[in-house]
Amino acid sequence: MFWKKDDPNALNQPVPPGWDITELGLLGQGGMSRVFRVRDEALGREVALKVLKPELLKQDETLETFVDEARITAQLDHPNVPPVYALSNDRKRSTCFTMKVLEGQTFQQMLDKNKQGGIEALFAALEVMVRVCDAVAFAHEKGIFHCDLKPGNVMVGTHGQIYVVDWGLARRKEKLPKEGEDDRRAVGTPAYMAPEQARGQNHLIDERTDTFLLGGMLYRVLVGKPPYVASTAEDTLELARKVTFPPPEVVAPAGRPMPPRLVAICRKALSPDKAGRYQTAAELRKDLEEFIHGTAKLPEQVFQPGDVIVKEGDPGDCAYIILDGHCQVTRVVAGKKENLRLLGPGEMFGEAAVLTNNVRLATVTALMETRVAVVQRSFLQDEMERTSLISLAIRAVASAFVDLNGQTAALLQDQAVSRAWESVLREVAFMGRTEADGARSIAWSPTLARVARESGVEPEALSRRVHRQKGVRIDEAQDRLVVSPPR
Repeated sequence: MFWKKDDPNALNQPVPPGWDITELGLLGQGGMSRVFRVRDEALGREVALKVLKPELLKQDETLETFVDEARITAQLDHPNVPPVYALSNDRKRSTCFTMKVLEGQTFQQMLDKNKQGGIEALFAALEVMVRVCDAVAFAHEKGIFHCDLKPGNVMVGTHGQIYVVDWGLARRKEKLPKEGEDDRRAVGTPAYMAPEQARGQNHLIDERTDTFLLGGMLYRVLVGKPPYVASTAEDTLELARKVTFPPPEVVAPAGRPMPPRLVAICRKALSPDKAGRYQTAAELRKDLEEFIHGTAKLPEQVFQPGDVIVKEGDPGDCAYIILDGHCQVTRVVAGKKENLRLLGPGEMFGEAAVLTNNVRLATVTALMETRVAVVQRSFLQDEMERTSLISLAIRAVASAFVDLNGQTAALLQDQAVSRAWESVLREVAFMGRTEADGARSIAWSPTLARVARESGVEPEALSRRVHRQKGVRIDEAQDRLVVSPPR
């Protein structure tokens, strides 16, 4: 059966006998295949039909690669690998297979759309990376190496599904060539290739080849481009052979989040020496997860009902993250104790006093047995870019900074100015640079203009708030807001 024979974008190849399908349109195509959306009339569902181009049916190696892709994908029964439903291998008619239709966008498209997204976009990308590592680790357990991991080969579904796709270049461990049998061909995507791939050393491919590729994806997340970029494919391949790429922290655009711990993870994954890389995708996944959920390494403390955890007026030398339990936040206003809010698991408090070198401006009391993670001043300053702190701190700043840590009686009456000041502090804390004396600073005029515009607060009101803040100054000569380190 044929459809629209003269239409280059239509399914114009014979369908295997017994397959009752209706073409619904072209989804995409590559060098050796095209993918169509079709309806399986027997089951009443839509599926993706991947068809080998007819002119390639007589190329034995291409045919074997295409069929092997279907079989490899079908053997990977994992939530992050799309299922294959059926395969037809008939070179006289057509070679094709059906699989799940993937709705959404590629990881590459997601990164391109969110390139100005800041901290939140970074962590959304890291969540995708963790799921990709999970799928790759599963494949490794089956003796399969993907060998072409890149953002374009990851699909991000419309409901949060993550799929690692295009297993066409995957290698089976038991079928890797011996050193003397290696054809020395460099197969993969040059912009992300591991050095053994770029040098055609296919007998050296193993789990660490994929961890290098995962490191290249993480580099793309951090920097906005792959490790190897040149004007021609051959020049790009040569960079990959030499493992020549600029450090991510050097080439990242100004203002792009660049947590040092994440940079260290990326550089380890991209080690030229296989022994220096992550030995498994599971190890890389573990480090990424610890970066995202890093409170496990913080010391913990337990408070009983009625215990005062922080007291208004005391110096602030640490912050806290509630792991279990609930707390009451109070403050003395005009001589009377005022209840401000309740805090529960996952919320941080006390960080503003640490970051701004102020005394505690609220009292936090345990309402029940409460377990907290203790974030010491030095840890907060040195590791504030860890996800465990960034994500929690951002949420805490967004919901609780005004109530808990930055208030005076005047600020309690002017919430808009307080929230604007909160935004400035957040940018200083997470996007500012560290000065020689340990202070953190950020360009002032553009920050003032942007925050004032976004918050609707008059720039003069925000400037007055800054000038009243202890430990904060504006360097007029360099036009920078400077938050002094604790003394």
